[in-house]
Amino acid sequence: MNPSFIIQSKDNLQHQSRLVIEISLWGISYVVLGEDDKCMALICYHYPADTGFDKAALCIKQSVADNLILQEKFSKINIIYAFPTAMLVPKNFINPANIKELLELHSGDVSDAYIRSDFNYKQDIQTIYAVPKQIDGVLSYLFSADSSMHQYGLLPAISTFKNHHLYCIFGIGQFTAMLIKEGKLQCIQSYSFKVPEDINYFLLQLCESFEIATDDVELQLNGMIDQKSSLYEELHNYFLKISFGTLPENFSYPEEIHQYPMHYFSHLFELIACV
Repeated sequence: MNPSFIIQSKDNLQHQSRLVIEISLWGISYVVLGEDDKCMALICYHYPADTGFDKAALCIKQSVADNLILQEKFSKINIIYAFPTAMLVPKNFINPANIKELLELHSGDVSDAYIRSDFNYKQDIQTIYAVPKQIDGVLSYLFSADSSMHQYGLLPAISTFKNHHLYCIFGIGQFTAMLIKEGKLQCIQSYSFKVPEDINYFLLQLCESFEIATDDVELQLNGMIDQKSSLYEELHNYFLKISFGTLPENFSYPEEIHQYPMHYFSHLFELIACV
Protein backbone atom coordinates (compact mmCIF):
# COMPACT_ATOMS: atom_id res chain seq x y z
CA MET A 1 0.00 0.00 0.00
CA ASN A 2 1.47 3.33 -1.06
CA PRO A 3 1.21 6.38 1.22
CA SER A 4 -1.29 9.06 0.25
CA PHE A 5 1.16 11.71 1.47
CA ILE A 6 4.82 11.47 2.39
CA ILE A 7 6.47 14.76 3.30
CA GLN A 8 9.95 14.92 4.80
CA SER A 9 12.31 17.67 5.88
CA LYS A 10 15.65 17.90 4.13
CA ASP A 11 17.35 18.02 7.54
CA ASN A 12 18.63 14.90 9.28
CA LEU A 13 16.46 13.31 11.94
CA GLN A 14 17.24 14.72 15.37
CA HIS A 15 18.19 12.49 18.30
CA GLN A 16 15.35 13.67 20.53
CA SER A 17 12.59 13.30 17.95
CA ARG A 18 9.14 12.13 18.97
CA LEU A 19 6.48 10.30 17.02
CA VAL A 20 2.76 11.05 17.07
CA ILE A 21 0.35 8.58 15.46
CA GLU A 22 -3.29 9.30 14.62
CA ILE A 23 -5.36 6.28 13.63
CA SER A 24 -8.97 6.05 12.46
CA LEU A 25 -11.26 3.80 10.46
CA TRP A 26 -10.04 5.25 7.19
CA GLY A 27 -6.30 5.55 7.69
CA ILE A 28 -3.23 6.24 9.79
CA SER A 29 -0.97 9.28 9.98
CA TYR A 30 2.55 9.51 11.38
CA VAL A 31 4.14 12.82 12.39
CA VAL A 32 7.81 12.94 13.42
CA LEU A 33 8.71 16.06 15.41
CA GLY A 34 12.20 17.28 16.22
CA GLU A 35 13.36 19.88 18.71
CA ASP A 36 11.39 23.14 18.89
CA ASP A 37 8.38 21.33 17.36
CA LYS A 38 9.93 21.10 13.94
CA CYS A 39 8.05 18.68 11.69
CA MET A 40 10.65 16.28 10.30
CA ALA A 41 8.21 13.95 8.52
CA LEU A 42 4.51 13.52 7.81
CA ILE A 43 3.36 10.19 6.38
CA CYS A 44 -0.34 9.47 5.77
CA TYR A 45 -1.96 6.26 4.57
CA HIS A 46 -5.59 5.97 3.49
CA TYR A 47 -6.91 2.42 3.53
CA PRO A 48 -8.62 0.95 0.46
CA ALA A 49 -12.44 0.95 0.58
CA ASP A 50 -14.09 -1.58 2.90
CA THR A 51 -10.85 -2.39 4.72
CA GLY A 52 -11.59 -4.46 7.83
CA PHE A 53 -9.56 -4.38 11.02
CA ASP A 54 -7.51 -7.47 10.13
CA LYS A 55 -6.44 -5.94 6.82
CA ALA A 56 -5.89 -2.53 8.44
CA ALA A 57 -3.52 -4.17 10.94
CA LEU A 58 -1.53 -5.65 8.06
CA CYS A 59 -1.45 -2.25 6.34
CA ILE A 60 -0.05 -0.65 9.51
CA LYS A 61 2.66 -3.29 9.81
CA GLN A 62 3.59 -2.82 6.16
CA SER A 63 3.69 0.97 6.50
CA VAL A 64 6.35 0.70 9.20
CA ALA A 65 8.34 -1.86 7.21
CA ASP A 66 8.32 0.45 4.17
CA ASN A 67 9.51 3.60 5.99
CA LEU A 68 12.88 3.51 7.70
CA ILE A 69 12.14 6.73 9.57
CA LEU A 70 9.32 4.96 11.45
CA GLN A 71 11.78 2.34 12.65
CA GLU A 72 13.93 4.89 14.49
CA LYS A 73 14.17 5.07 18.28
CA PHE A 74 12.03 7.99 19.41
CA SER A 75 12.28 9.90 22.66
CA LYS A 76 8.49 9.73 23.01
CA ILE A 77 5.59 8.10 21.16
CA ASN A 78 2.00 9.34 21.46
CA ILE A 79 -1.05 7.68 19.91
CA ILE A 80 -4.27 9.53 19.09
CA TYR A 81 -7.22 7.21 18.47
CA ALA A 82 -10.01 8.55 16.25
CA PHE A 83 -12.36 5.57 16.04
CA PRO A 84 -16.04 6.57 16.03
CA THR A 85 -17.15 4.25 18.84
CA ALA A 86 -16.67 6.87 21.52
CA MET A 87 -18.66 9.13 23.79
CA LEU A 88 -18.20 12.05 26.17
CA VAL A 89 -19.62 11.62 29.67
CA PRO A 90 -19.69 14.20 32.51
CA LYS A 91 -17.60 13.01 35.45
CA ASN A 92 -20.58 12.79 37.79
CA PHE A 93 -22.21 10.15 35.56
CA ILE A 94 -19.17 7.86 35.40
CA ASN A 95 -19.04 4.53 37.19
CA PRO A 96 -15.68 2.87 36.37
CA ALA A 97 -17.24 -0.58 36.79
CA ASN A 98 -19.85 0.05 34.09
CA ILE A 99 -18.07 1.96 31.33
CA LYS A 100 -18.39 -0.96 28.88
CA GLU A 101 -22.14 -1.17 29.45
CA LEU A 102 -22.43 2.60 29.07
CA LEU A 103 -20.58 2.56 25.75
CA GLU A 104 -22.65 -0.36 24.46
CA LEU A 105 -25.83 1.50 25.40
CA HIS A 106 -24.60 4.32 23.17
CA SER A 107 -22.91 2.42 20.33
CA GLY A 108 -23.96 -1.23 20.41
CA ASP A 109 -21.81 -4.34 20.87
CA VAL A 110 -18.11 -3.68 21.55
CA SER A 111 -17.08 -7.19 22.54
CA ASP A 112 -14.30 -7.34 19.91
CA ALA A 113 -12.54 -4.24 21.22
CA TYR A 114 -10.66 -2.96 24.25
CA ILE A 115 -12.52 -0.28 26.18
CA ARG A 116 -10.49 2.70 27.32
CA SER A 117 -11.21 6.03 28.93
CA ASP A 118 -9.48 9.41 29.21
CA PHE A 119 -10.29 12.25 31.57
CA ASN A 120 -10.32 15.87 30.42
CA TYR A 121 -9.68 17.91 33.56
CA LYS A 122 -10.43 21.30 32.00
CA GLN A 123 -13.84 20.17 30.73
CA ASP A 124 -14.47 17.76 33.63
CA ILE A 125 -15.51 15.17 31.05
CA GLN A 126 -14.56 11.52 30.56
CA THR A 127 -14.06 10.08 27.07
CA ILE A 128 -15.01 6.41 26.79
CA TYR A 129 -13.99 4.66 23.58
CA ALA A 130 -13.32 1.33 21.91
CA VAL A 131 -10.06 0.30 20.23
CA PRO A 132 -10.33 -2.74 17.91
CA LYS A 133 -8.25 -5.62 19.29
CA GLN A 134 -6.45 -6.16 15.97
CA ILE A 135 -5.33 -2.51 15.89
CA ASP A 136 -4.32 -2.50 19.54
CA GLY A 137 -2.29 -5.66 19.00
CA VAL A 138 -0.29 -4.42 16.02
CA LEU A 139 0.41 -0.99 17.56
CA SER A 140 1.55 -2.60 20.82
CA TYR A 141 3.86 -4.87 18.81
CA LEU A 142 5.36 -2.08 16.72
CA PHE A 143 5.53 0.79 19.20
CA SER A 144 6.03 1.34 22.91
CA ALA A 145 3.68 4.27 23.37
CA ASP A 146 4.24 6.70 26.23
CA SER A 147 0.65 7.89 26.10
CA SER A 148 -2.58 7.43 24.17
CA MET A 149 -5.75 9.48 24.00
CA HIS A 150 -8.89 9.68 21.95
CA GLN A 151 -9.48 12.50 19.52
CA TYR A 152 -12.67 13.44 21.42
CA GLY A 153 -10.64 14.10 24.56
CA LEU A 154 -8.27 16.46 22.75
CA LEU A 155 -10.68 18.41 20.53
CA PRO A 156 -12.13 20.58 23.34
CA ALA A 157 -8.62 21.80 24.16
CA ILE A 158 -8.21 23.40 20.72
CA SER A 159 -11.44 25.35 21.03
CA THR A 160 -10.99 29.12 21.40
CA PHE A 161 -14.25 29.83 19.60
CA LYS A 162 -16.40 32.45 21.31
CA ASN A 163 -19.64 32.16 19.37
CA HIS A 164 -21.39 29.33 17.47
CA HIS A 165 -18.91 27.06 15.71
CA LEU A 166 -18.95 23.72 13.92
CA TYR A 167 -15.46 22.23 13.69
CA CYS A 168 -15.42 19.34 11.21
CA ILE A 169 -12.75 16.80 10.29
CA PHE A 170 -13.35 14.90 7.04
CA GLY A 171 -12.02 11.45 6.25
CA ILE A 172 -12.91 8.86 3.65
CA GLY A 173 -16.65 8.24 4.03
CA GLN A 174 -16.63 9.58 7.58
CA PHE A 175 -16.46 12.90 9.39
CA THR A 176 -16.34 14.16 12.96
CA ALA A 177 -18.14 17.31 14.10
CA MET A 178 -17.57 19.34 17.26
CA LEU A 179 -20.32 21.84 18.04
CA ILE A 180 -19.61 24.95 20.12
CA LYS A 181 -22.51 27.16 21.24
CA GLU A 182 -21.69 30.59 22.66
CA GLY A 183 -18.17 29.41 23.36
CA LYS A 184 -19.23 26.24 25.21
CA LEU A 185 -18.80 22.64 24.07
CA GLN A 186 -22.12 21.00 23.22
CA CYS A 187 -21.31 17.80 21.35
CA ILE A 188 -18.67 15.77 19.52
CA GLN A 189 -19.99 13.10 17.18
CA SER A 190 -18.73 11.01 14.25
CA TYR A 191 -20.84 10.10 11.23
CA SER A 192 -20.54 7.86 8.20
CA PHE A 193 -21.74 9.18 4.84
CA LYS A 194 -22.11 8.02 1.25
CA VAL A 195 -23.23 11.17 -0.56
CA PRO A 196 -22.76 14.90 0.23
CA GLU A 197 -26.44 15.25 1.11
CA ASP A 198 -25.86 12.91 4.06
CA ILE A 199 -23.46 15.40 5.62
CA ASN A 200 -25.87 18.30 5.40
CA TYR A 201 -28.57 16.15 6.96
CA PHE A 202 -26.36 15.34 9.97
CA LEU A 203 -25.09 18.89 10.44
CA LEU A 204 -28.54 20.46 10.10
CA GLN A 205 -29.92 17.96 12.59
CA LEU A 206 -27.09 18.77 14.99
CA CYS A 207 -27.74 22.51 14.77
CA GLU A 208 -31.48 21.99 15.23
CA SER A 209 -30.94 19.79 18.29
CA PHE A 210 -29.03 22.59 20.03
CA GLU A 211 -31.23 25.40 18.68
CA ILE A 212 -28.59 27.09 16.53
CA ALA A 213 -29.50 28.74 13.23
CA THR A 214 -27.21 27.78 10.36
CA ASP A 215 -26.88 31.49 9.47
CA ASP A 216 -25.27 32.07 12.87
CA VAL A 217 -22.76 29.24 12.94
CA GLU A 218 -19.27 29.25 11.43
CA LEU A 219 -18.45 25.96 9.76
CA GLN A 220 -14.73 25.18 9.78
CA LEU A 221 -13.56 22.43 7.45
CA ASN A 222 -10.49 20.27 8.09
CA GLY A 223 -9.19 17.08 6.53
CA MET A 224 -9.94 15.49 3.17
CA ILE A 225 -12.30 17.97 1.55
CA ASP A 226 -11.63 20.20 -1.46
CA GLN A 227 -13.08 23.61 -2.21
CA LYS A 228 -13.78 22.52 -5.79
CA SER A 229 -15.96 19.54 -4.92
CA SER A 230 -19.64 18.63 -4.87
CA LEU A 231 -19.36 18.18 -1.10
CA TYR A 232 -18.24 21.78 -0.59
CA GLU A 233 -20.92 23.07 -2.94
CA GLU A 234 -23.58 21.10 -1.07
CA LEU A 235 -22.48 22.57 2.26
CA HIS A 236 -22.69 26.08 0.79
CA ASN A 237 -26.39 25.52 0.10
CA TYR A 238 -27.11 25.69 3.84
CA PHE A 239 -24.11 27.29 5.58
CA LEU A 240 -23.08 30.86 4.79
CA LYS A 241 -20.02 31.15 7.03
CA ILE A 242 -17.52 28.53 5.86
CA SER A 243 -13.78 28.57 6.46
CA PHE A 244 -10.90 26.13 6.10
CA GLY A 245 -8.50 25.17 8.87
CA THR A 246 -4.94 26.51 8.86
CA LEU A 247 -1.68 25.06 10.17
CA PRO A 248 -0.93 26.26 13.71
CA GLU A 249 2.00 28.65 13.99
CA ASN A 250 3.66 26.90 16.95
CA PHE A 251 5.16 24.30 14.59
CA SER A 252 7.65 24.68 11.76
CA TYR A 253 7.03 22.66 8.61
CA PRO A 254 8.90 21.21 5.64
CA GLU A 255 8.60 23.34 2.50
CA GLU A 256 6.82 20.51 0.67
CA ILE A 257 3.80 20.63 2.97
CA HIS A 258 2.82 23.97 1.43
CA GLN A 259 2.19 22.24 -1.88
CA TYR A 260 -1.05 20.97 -0.33
CA PRO A 261 -4.05 22.81 1.14
CA MET A 262 -3.32 23.61 4.80
CA HIS A 263 -6.63 22.18 5.97
CA TYR A 264 -5.61 18.67 4.91
CA PHE A 265 -3.36 18.51 7.98
CA SER A 266 -4.58 21.39 10.17
CA HIS A 267 -6.55 19.31 12.68
CA LEU A 268 -3.67 16.85 13.05
CA PHE A 269 -1.21 19.50 14.22
CA GLU A 270 -3.84 21.20 16.37
CA LEU A 271 -4.41 17.90 18.17
CA ILE A 272 -0.67 17.27 18.52
CA ALA A 273 -0.29 20.67 20.19
CA CYS A 274 -2.62 19.39 22.94
CA VAL A 275 -0.86 16.05 23.53
